[in-house]
Amino acid sequence: MIDLNLQEHIKVRVIATTLLLLAGIGQAVADDEAVKLAVAPELISEESLYTVEVVIFKQAEADKESETWPADLESIEFTNAELPLVNDGEPLALNEELPITTFALTEQANRLAQKGYELLYHNSWLDQFKPGANRTTLLLDAFGNFEGTLRIERQRYLHIYPSINYYPNGLSLTDEPAETICFEESRRMRSKDLHYIDHPVLGMLVLFRPVEAVEMEVTDLVTSTETANTVN
Repeated sequence: MIDLNLQEHIKVRVIATTLLLLAGIGQAVADDEAVKLAVAPELISEESLYTVEVVIFKQAEADKESETWPADLESIEFTNAELPLVNDGEPLALNEELPITTFALTEQANRLAQKGYELLYHNSWLDQFKPGANRTTLLLDAFGNFEGTLRIERQRYLHIYPSINYYPNGLSLTDEPAETICFEESRRMRSKDLHYIDHPVLGMLVLFRPVEAVEMEVTDLVTSTETANTVN
């Protein structure tokens, strides 16, 4: 039996270490204005457009030993979850990944990696959250480290509900995972603020940025199309 005071001390130390790491880089993100993006013509006059950016990482001092993880986990509901669309050049459509060069949390992700945190996922995409919106994005790791969803609701504020199963020993296509660590949370969010969601083993950064939709010039559209065709 692990002493509860020790367990809480370890948990607080893990969380506090991560918070100290992020403290110096959150304000710069929070001060950002709306990001200008060239979007598809049908989105030019639309409101409530946002970029969603998510970084998922494993804690540098993971504390899975002091936690009891349930063996009878409920299955994650994937029915309405959609993968972000692969970016094929501008203009952007809804649910399409942003170009990596426009990610806002690259510095934060690099800093985490330099400090020994294992990056599991980093992606950003364009979405729309009108009042009452309810959308679910599929979060999937190609290497089998985790699978899950990120449900986002727009009430008075934006609310997120990550539901992730992390597999320390990897996920096999034929066998049941030897161990599963569950990460489920709910959090109210404000756009332009960097939010950190803690967990004894995992961590998540989430940033919503309001989008100022702009039209793409014809010359830029031709260049973007040529670049996409060259890559493909």
